[in-house]
Amino acid sequence: MRSISISALARTLAAALFLVVLATGAQAQTAGGASGAAAASSSGPSGGSIRRSAEDPNGCGGGLVFDAPPTFGEASDAVKELSRATQVYIKECRCVTQDCVADALDQYAQALAALAPRLPKELQETPEIVARAARRVRAAKTKAEAVKALNQAAALIHKDMTLVRAEDPDAQQRQTRSGVFVVDTLNVASLALEKGGAL
Repeated sequence: MRSISISALARTLAAALFLVVLATGAQAQTAGGASGAAAASSSGPSGGSIRRSAEDPNGCGGGLVFDAPPTFGEASDAVKELSRATQVYIKECRCVTQDCVADALDQYAQALAALAPRLPKELQETPEIVARAARRVRAAKTKAEAVKALNQAAALIHKDMTLVRAEDPDAQQRQTRSGVFVVDTLNVASLALEKGGAL
């Protein structure tokens, strides 16, 4: 009888402890949500995430900084995460100046460069195309000239995707996904410059 009471008491204490831990974790997550968002956000399964400055209430003051992309899994999934994070940054942080867009694209190009060897060979120059576009955006005398540089970069990547399709029509969608994500990101950057914040 005594052993049953001790066993029941142990189970009750374990359940109570579990509930306390659960409540404490939920409270910490709620409290840390606001401060955590300032330090890090937009993290995905591929490891592509943005760290933003805690000094800016919108979390945009620190610029766009990526964690190192993973060295495993589908490269196109990692490109997707990096692309989404860059697009979110440009939209949410009102990145509408040439310098802001160029800085974001520089970081994006560096992150893409780590994935380049795992992309189809026709798309391995994509990081350099993005980096070159960033330099041209920064040096452009007008926003129209900067937008033109982004559109030309997107056209080059489209051309490379056409080469992938020509070489392997059966695997075209899987093989060209990375290019599509990069083109989408360049289009978001172009639209940001064109609209000047009216995203």
